[in-house]
Amino acid sequence: MKKIMMAMFAACAFLVFAHCIGTAAAQSVPQTPSNGCALLPNDIAALLQSSAPWYCPINALIYQVWENNIPIALAAILFAITIAGIIFMVGIAFRSDRIRNFAIGELYEAMASAIIVGFFLYICAVMFGLGPAIAVGGINPYATAFNLITTTIGQAQGLYNSMYQINMVDSFYTTISFSIQSKVLNYIPQVNSALGLGQVAANIFLSAYYILPAQTLGTLIIDGLAGLYSQYYLIAFFSIAAIPAFLVPGVIFRVFFPTRALGGMLIALAIGFYLVMPTMFAMAYYFTSPTLLSGLANSAAQLNRWGSGTGAEQNALSASSPLILALNGAQSAMTSFWLLVLFYPALIIAVTYVFVTQLANFIGGASRLGNKMRGFV
Repeated sequence: MKKIMMAMFAACAFLVFAHCIGTAAAQSVPQTPSNGCALLPNDIAALLQSSAPWYCPINALIYQVWENNIPIALAAILFAITIAGIIFMVGIAFRSDRIRNFAIGELYEAMASAIIVGFFLYICAVMFGLGPAIAVGGINPYATAFNLITTTIGQAQGLYNSMYQINMVDSFYTTISFSIQSKVLNYIPQVNSALGLGQVAANIFLSAYYILPAQTLGTLIIDGLAGLYSQYYLIAFFSIAAIPAFLVPGVIFRVFFPTRALGGMLIALAIGFYLVMPTMFAMAYYFTSPTLLSGLANSAAQLNRWGSGTGAEQNALSASSPLILALNGAQSAMTSFWLLVLFYPALIIAVTYVFVTQLANFIGGASRLGNKMRGFV
Protein backbone atom coordinates (compact mmCIF):
# COMPACT_ATOMS: atom_id res chain seq x y z
CA MET A 1 0.00 0.00 0.00
CA LYS A 2 2.82 2.33 0.89
CA LYS A 3 4.50 1.70 -2.47
CA ILE A 4 1.27 2.43 -4.32
CA MET A 5 0.84 5.69 -2.41
CA MET A 6 4.39 6.68 -3.27
CA ALA A 7 3.76 5.88 -6.91
CA MET A 8 0.60 7.99 -6.95
CA PHE A 9 2.42 10.84 -5.22
CA ALA A 10 5.26 10.68 -7.75
CA ALA A 11 2.81 10.62 -10.66
CA CYS A 12 0.95 13.62 -9.25
CA ALA A 13 4.23 15.48 -8.80
CA PHE A 14 5.26 14.79 -12.39
CA LEU A 15 1.85 15.85 -13.70
CA VAL A 16 1.93 19.09 -11.70
CA PHE A 17 5.43 19.82 -12.99
CA ALA A 18 4.35 19.03 -16.54
CA HIS A 19 1.32 21.29 -16.15
CA CYS A 20 3.57 24.12 -14.97
CA ILE A 21 5.87 23.62 -17.95
CA GLY A 22 2.92 23.60 -20.34
CA THR A 23 1.42 26.75 -18.83
CA ALA A 24 4.77 28.54 -19.03
CA ALA A 25 5.17 27.41 -22.63
CA ALA A 26 1.73 28.72 -23.54
CA GLN A 27 2.43 32.04 -21.86
CA SER A 28 5.89 32.34 -23.40
CA VAL A 29 4.48 32.62 -26.93
CA PRO A 30 3.91 36.36 -27.41
CA GLN A 31 0.94 37.86 -29.13
CA THR A 32 1.24 38.99 -32.71
CA PRO A 33 3.04 42.36 -32.66
CA SER A 34 1.54 45.43 -34.25
CA ASN A 35 4.70 47.33 -35.21
CA GLY A 36 5.30 45.30 -38.38
CA CYS A 37 8.81 44.28 -37.29
CA ALA A 38 7.98 41.20 -35.20
CA LEU A 39 9.65 41.00 -31.79
CA LEU A 40 11.64 44.23 -31.91
CA PRO A 41 10.59 47.14 -29.64
CA ASN A 42 8.65 49.92 -31.31
CA ASP A 43 11.49 52.50 -31.28
CA ILE A 44 13.96 50.08 -32.88
CA ALA A 45 11.29 48.94 -35.36
CA ALA A 46 10.62 52.55 -36.38
CA LEU A 47 14.34 53.16 -36.90
CA LEU A 48 14.69 50.03 -39.03
CA GLN A 49 11.62 50.83 -41.11
CA SER A 50 13.23 54.13 -42.10
CA SER A 51 16.88 53.01 -42.46
CA ALA A 52 16.50 49.37 -43.58
CA PRO A 53 12.93 48.75 -44.76
CA TRP A 54 13.89 45.36 -46.19
CA TYR A 55 14.64 43.92 -42.74
CA CYS A 56 11.25 44.08 -40.99
CA PRO A 57 9.52 41.63 -43.39
CA ILE A 58 12.37 39.15 -42.83
CA ASN A 59 12.18 39.57 -39.06
CA ALA A 60 8.39 39.16 -39.16
CA LEU A 61 8.79 35.91 -41.09
CA ILE A 62 11.33 34.67 -38.52
CA TYR A 63 8.87 35.56 -35.77
CA GLN A 64 6.14 33.59 -37.54
CA VAL A 65 8.43 30.56 -37.61
CA TRP A 66 8.98 30.98 -33.87
CA GLU A 67 5.28 31.32 -33.17
CA ASN A 68 4.38 28.21 -35.15
CA ASN A 69 7.17 25.84 -34.14
CA ILE A 70 8.55 26.68 -30.69
CA PRO A 71 5.32 25.48 -28.95
CA ILE A 72 5.84 22.12 -30.68
CA ALA A 73 9.33 21.83 -29.18
CA LEU A 74 8.03 22.77 -25.74
CA ALA A 75 5.19 20.24 -26.11
CA ALA A 76 7.77 17.57 -26.95
CA ILE A 77 9.64 18.38 -23.72
CA LEU A 78 6.37 18.20 -21.81
CA PHE A 79 5.67 14.82 -23.40
CA ALA A 80 9.13 13.56 -22.42
CA ILE A 81 8.60 14.61 -18.80
CA THR A 82 5.21 12.91 -18.75
CA ILE A 83 6.64 9.69 -20.18
CA ALA A 84 9.42 9.74 -17.59
CA GLY A 85 6.82 10.16 -14.83
CA ILE A 86 4.77 7.24 -16.11
CA ILE A 87 7.85 5.02 -16.35
CA PHE A 88 8.86 5.98 -12.82
CA MET A 89 5.37 5.18 -11.57
CA VAL A 90 5.51 1.78 -13.28
CA GLY A 91 8.90 1.13 -11.69
CA ILE A 92 7.53 1.88 -8.23
CA ALA A 93 4.45 -0.25 -8.83
CA PHE A 94 6.59 -3.24 -9.92
CA ARG A 95 9.30 -2.53 -7.34
CA SER A 96 11.96 -2.48 -10.03
CA ASP A 97 15.08 -0.42 -9.37
CA ARG A 98 16.14 -0.78 -13.00
CA ILE A 99 12.92 0.77 -14.28
CA ARG A 100 13.07 3.56 -11.70
CA ASN A 101 16.68 4.36 -12.60
CA PHE A 102 15.79 4.37 -16.28
CA ALA A 103 12.91 6.76 -15.56
CA ILE A 104 15.21 9.06 -13.58
CA GLY A 105 17.67 9.05 -16.47
CA GLU A 106 14.90 9.94 -18.91
CA LEU A 107 13.83 12.76 -16.60
CA TYR A 108 17.40 14.08 -16.67
CA GLU A 109 17.34 13.92 -20.45
CA ALA A 110 14.02 15.79 -20.60
CA MET A 111 15.38 18.44 -18.25
CA ALA A 112 18.50 18.71 -20.41
CA SER A 113 16.29 19.24 -23.48
CA ALA A 114 14.35 21.92 -21.60
CA ILE A 115 17.59 23.67 -20.63
CA ILE A 116 18.88 23.52 -24.21
CA VAL A 117 15.66 24.97 -25.65
CA GLY A 118 15.48 27.57 -22.87
CA PHE A 119 19.06 28.68 -23.50
CA PHE A 120 18.38 28.78 -27.23
CA LEU A 121 15.31 30.96 -26.70
CA TYR A 122 17.18 33.27 -24.33
CA ILE A 123 20.02 33.85 -26.80
CA CYS A 124 17.53 34.41 -29.61
CA ALA A 125 15.57 36.86 -27.43
CA VAL A 126 18.75 38.86 -26.89
CA MET A 127 19.53 38.74 -30.61
CA PHE A 128 16.09 39.88 -31.68
CA GLY A 129 15.77 42.73 -29.20
CA LEU A 130 14.03 41.15 -26.20
CA GLY A 131 15.23 40.44 -22.69
CA PRO A 132 18.34 42.45 -21.76
CA ALA A 133 18.51 43.94 -25.25
CA ILE A 134 15.41 46.07 -24.57
CA ALA A 135 17.59 48.52 -22.61
CA VAL A 136 20.49 48.63 -25.07
CA GLY A 137 18.79 47.97 -28.41
CA GLY A 138 18.83 45.02 -30.75
CA ILE A 139 22.14 43.28 -31.51
CA ASN A 140 20.67 41.09 -34.19
CA PRO A 141 23.47 39.48 -36.25
CA TYR A 142 21.00 38.79 -39.05
CA ALA A 143 20.36 42.53 -39.45
CA THR A 144 24.09 43.28 -39.51
CA ALA A 145 24.96 40.47 -41.91
CA PHE A 146 22.06 41.14 -44.29
CA ASN A 147 22.62 44.89 -44.28
CA LEU A 148 26.36 44.71 -44.94
CA ILE A 149 26.03 41.95 -47.54
CA THR A 150 23.40 43.88 -49.51
CA THR A 151 25.45 47.09 -49.21
CA THR A 152 28.55 45.30 -50.47
CA ILE A 153 26.53 43.86 -53.36
CA GLY A 154 25.28 47.34 -54.24
CA GLN A 155 28.76 48.89 -54.18
CA ALA A 156 30.25 46.05 -56.23
CA GLN A 157 27.48 46.37 -58.80
CA GLY A 158 28.05 50.13 -58.93
CA LEU A 159 31.77 49.64 -59.58
CA TYR A 160 31.02 47.06 -62.27
CA ASN A 161 28.54 49.40 -63.97
CA SER A 162 31.11 52.22 -64.00
CA MET A 163 33.79 49.99 -65.52
CA TYR A 164 31.32 48.51 -68.00
CA GLN A 165 30.19 51.88 -69.33
CA ILE A 166 33.76 53.12 -69.83
CA ASN A 167 34.80 49.79 -71.33
CA MET A 168 31.96 49.90 -73.84
CA VAL A 169 32.85 53.47 -74.85
CA ASP A 170 36.56 52.65 -75.25
CA SER A 171 35.79 49.48 -77.22
CA PHE A 172 33.50 51.53 -79.46
CA TYR A 173 36.20 54.16 -80.04
CA THR A 174 38.70 51.44 -80.86
CA THR A 175 36.36 49.88 -83.43
CA ILE A 176 35.68 53.22 -85.12
CA SER A 177 39.35 54.17 -85.24
CA PHE A 178 40.34 50.88 -86.84
CA SER A 179 37.63 51.28 -89.45
CA ILE A 180 38.65 54.85 -90.32
CA GLN A 181 42.31 53.94 -90.24
CA SER A 182 41.88 51.09 -92.72
CA LYS A 183 40.05 53.32 -95.17
CA VAL A 184 42.58 56.13 -94.84
CA LEU A 185 45.57 53.84 -95.34
CA ASN A 186 43.94 52.16 -98.30
CA TYR A 187 43.01 55.32 -100.22
CA ILE A 188 45.48 58.05 -99.12
CA PRO A 189 48.41 56.22 -97.54
CA GLN A 190 51.02 58.91 -98.44
CA VAL A 191 49.17 61.62 -96.47
CA ASN A 192 47.71 59.84 -93.45
CA SER A 193 50.16 57.04 -92.67
CA ALA A 194 51.51 58.88 -89.61
CA LEU A 195 47.96 59.46 -88.28
CA GLY A 196 47.12 55.82 -88.84
CA LEU A 197 50.19 54.56 -87.01
CA GLY A 198 49.48 56.94 -84.10
CA GLN A 199 45.94 55.66 -83.82
CA VAL A 200 47.17 52.07 -83.85
CA ALA A 201 49.49 52.85 -80.92
CA ALA A 202 46.65 54.58 -79.06
CA ASN A 203 44.41 51.55 -79.55
CA ILE A 204 47.12 49.23 -78.26
CA PHE A 205 47.68 51.36 -75.16
CA LEU A 206 43.92 51.68 -74.57
CA SER A 207 43.42 47.93 -74.78
CA ALA A 208 46.44 47.06 -72.67
CA TYR A 209 45.98 49.64 -69.93
CA TYR A 210 42.21 49.67 -69.50
CA ILE A 211 40.03 47.41 -71.66
CA LEU A 212 41.62 44.03 -70.89
CA PRO A 213 42.22 44.72 -67.13
CA ALA A 214 38.67 46.06 -66.79
CA GLN A 215 37.23 42.96 -68.45
CA THR A 216 39.24 40.69 -66.14
CA LEU A 217 38.24 42.68 -63.06
CA GLY A 218 34.60 42.67 -64.17
CA THR A 219 34.66 38.88 -64.45
CA LEU A 220 36.05 38.62 -60.92
CA ILE A 221 33.38 40.99 -59.60
CA ILE A 222 30.63 38.90 -61.21
CA ASP A 223 32.03 35.76 -59.58
CA GLY A 224 32.23 37.60 -56.25
CA LEU A 225 28.63 38.78 -56.58
CA ALA A 226 27.57 35.18 -57.10
CA GLY A 227 29.36 34.31 -53.85
CA LEU A 228 27.73 37.21 -51.99
CA TYR A 229 24.26 36.20 -53.14
CA SER A 230 25.01 32.61 -52.10
CA GLN A 231 25.98 33.80 -48.61
CA TYR A 232 22.87 35.95 -48.37
CA TYR A 233 20.48 33.17 -49.30
CA LEU A 234 22.36 30.64 -47.14
CA ILE A 235 21.84 32.84 -44.07
CA ALA A 236 18.25 33.59 -45.07
CA PHE A 237 17.51 29.88 -45.52
CA PHE A 238 18.72 28.91 -42.07
CA SER A 239 17.01 31.91 -40.48
CA ILE A 240 13.70 30.46 -41.66
CA ALA A 241 14.36 26.70 -41.76
CA ALA A 242 16.59 26.08 -38.73
CA ILE A 243 13.76 25.93 -36.18
CA PRO A 244 11.13 23.88 -38.07
CA ALA A 245 13.59 21.66 -39.96
CA PHE A 246 16.23 21.03 -37.28
CA LEU A 247 15.35 22.26 -33.78
CA VAL A 248 11.81 20.93 -33.47
CA PRO A 249 12.55 17.48 -34.98
CA GLY A 250 15.72 17.35 -32.89
CA VAL A 251 13.81 17.90 -29.65
CA ILE A 252 11.22 15.30 -30.69
CA PHE A 253 13.86 12.70 -31.62
CA ARG A 254 15.72 13.39 -28.40
CA VAL A 255 12.66 12.31 -26.41
CA PHE A 256 13.11 8.70 -27.48
CA PHE A 257 16.14 6.72 -26.39
CA PRO A 258 16.92 4.99 -29.76
CA THR A 259 16.92 8.30 -31.69
CA ARG A 260 18.58 10.47 -29.04
CA ALA A 261 21.86 10.80 -30.93
CA LEU A 262 20.00 11.90 -34.08
CA GLY A 263 18.06 14.44 -32.05
CA GLY A 264 21.25 15.82 -30.56
CA MET A 265 22.76 16.21 -34.02
CA LEU A 266 19.68 18.07 -35.31
CA ILE A 267 19.64 20.40 -32.29
CA ALA A 268 23.35 21.08 -32.79
CA LEU A 269 22.71 21.87 -36.46
CA ALA A 270 19.95 24.28 -35.49
CA ILE A 271 22.09 26.11 -32.93
CA GLY A 272 25.16 26.17 -35.17
CA PHE A 273 23.47 27.46 -38.31
CA TYR A 274 20.90 29.66 -36.57
CA LEU A 275 23.18 31.37 -34.01
CA VAL A 276 26.87 30.73 -34.65
CA MET A 277 27.07 31.09 -38.43
CA PRO A 278 25.15 34.41 -38.80
CA THR A 279 27.00 35.86 -35.80
CA MET A 280 30.36 35.06 -37.38
CA PHE A 281 29.22 36.46 -40.74
CA ALA A 282 28.11 39.66 -38.98
CA MET A 283 31.49 39.97 -37.23
CA ALA A 284 33.45 39.33 -40.43
CA TYR A 285 31.49 41.91 -42.40
CA TYR A 286 31.44 44.41 -39.55
CA PHE A 287 35.23 44.55 -39.32
CA THR A 288 36.01 44.26 -43.04
CA SER A 289 33.10 45.65 -45.02
CA PRO A 290 33.35 49.39 -44.08
CA THR A 291 36.88 49.71 -45.48
CA LEU A 292 35.93 47.70 -48.55
CA LEU A 293 32.80 49.76 -49.15
CA SER A 294 34.73 53.03 -49.01
CA GLY A 295 37.35 51.66 -51.42
CA LEU A 296 34.73 50.47 -53.92
CA ALA A 297 32.79 53.73 -53.66
CA ASN A 298 35.91 55.87 -54.20
CA SER A 299 36.99 53.82 -57.19
CA ALA A 300 33.53 54.05 -58.76
CA ALA A 301 33.44 57.80 -58.16
CA GLN A 302 36.85 58.29 -59.81
CA LEU A 303 35.86 56.16 -62.77
CA ASN A 304 32.66 58.16 -63.25
CA ARG A 305 34.59 61.43 -62.92
CA TRP A 306 37.34 60.74 -65.44
CA GLY A 307 35.37 58.46 -67.77
CA SER A 308 32.56 60.80 -68.81
CA GLY A 309 32.31 61.81 -72.45
CA THR A 310 35.52 61.79 -74.44
CA GLY A 311 37.49 61.34 -71.21
CA ALA A 312 36.86 57.61 -71.45
CA GLU A 313 39.48 57.49 -74.22
CA GLN A 314 41.71 60.45 -73.41
CA ASN A 315 42.19 59.53 -69.74
CA ALA A 316 43.22 55.90 -70.35
CA LEU A 317 46.16 56.13 -72.77
CA SER A 318 49.08 55.77 -70.34
CA ALA A 319 50.00 54.03 -67.11
CA SER A 320 49.64 57.31 -65.18
CA SER A 321 46.29 58.33 -66.67
CA PRO A 322 43.47 59.06 -64.16
CA LEU A 323 41.28 56.17 -65.32
CA ILE A 324 44.17 53.72 -65.02
CA LEU A 325 44.93 54.94 -61.49
CA ALA A 326 41.24 54.58 -60.57
CA LEU A 327 41.21 51.07 -62.01
CA ASN A 328 44.33 50.19 -59.99
CA GLY A 329 42.56 51.43 -56.86
CA ALA A 330 39.63 49.15 -57.62
CA GLN A 331 42.01 46.23 -58.07
CA SER A 332 43.58 47.00 -54.68
CA ALA A 333 40.14 46.84 -53.04
CA MET A 334 39.65 43.34 -54.43
CA THR A 335 41.88 41.90 -51.69
CA SER A 336 39.31 42.69 -49.01
CA PHE A 337 36.54 41.79 -51.43
CA TRP A 338 37.86 38.25 -51.87
CA LEU A 339 38.42 37.89 -48.14
CA LEU A 340 34.67 38.45 -47.68
CA VAL A 341 33.62 36.36 -50.64
CA LEU A 342 35.93 33.35 -50.39
CA PHE A 343 38.18 33.13 -47.32
CA TYR A 344 35.81 34.22 -44.55
CA PRO A 345 32.87 32.04 -45.70
CA ALA A 346 35.12 28.98 -45.90
CA LEU A 347 36.52 29.71 -42.43
CA ILE A 348 33.05 30.36 -40.98
CA ILE A 349 31.61 27.15 -42.40
CA ALA A 350 34.60 25.18 -41.07
CA VAL A 351 34.22 26.66 -37.57
CA THR A 352 30.46 26.05 -37.66
CA TYR A 353 31.05 22.43 -38.67
CA VAL A 354 33.46 21.89 -35.77
CA PHE A 355 31.00 23.52 -33.37
CA VAL A 356 28.13 21.35 -34.61
CA THR A 357 30.11 18.12 -34.31
CA GLN A 358 31.31 18.90 -30.80
CA LEU A 359 27.89 20.02 -29.62
CA ALA A 360 26.23 16.99 -31.23
CA ASN A 361 28.62 14.69 -29.37
CA PHE A 362 27.88 16.50 -26.13
CA ILE A 363 24.09 16.54 -26.54
CA GLY A 364 23.88 13.06 -28.03
CA GLY A 365 26.10 11.70 -25.24
CA ALA A 366 24.08 13.29 -22.48
CA SER A 367 22.79 9.84 -21.49
CA ARG A 368 26.27 9.04 -20.17
CA LEU A 369 26.07 12.16 -18.03
CA GLY A 370 22.63 11.04 -16.86
CA ASN A 371 24.06 7.66 -15.81
CA LYS A 372 26.80 9.40 -13.81
CA MET A 373 24.25 11.63 -12.11
CA ARG A 374 22.06 8.68 -11.23
CA GLY A 375 25.07 6.88 -9.82
CA PHE A 376 25.93 9.92 -7.74
CA VAL A 377 22.37 10.25 -6.46
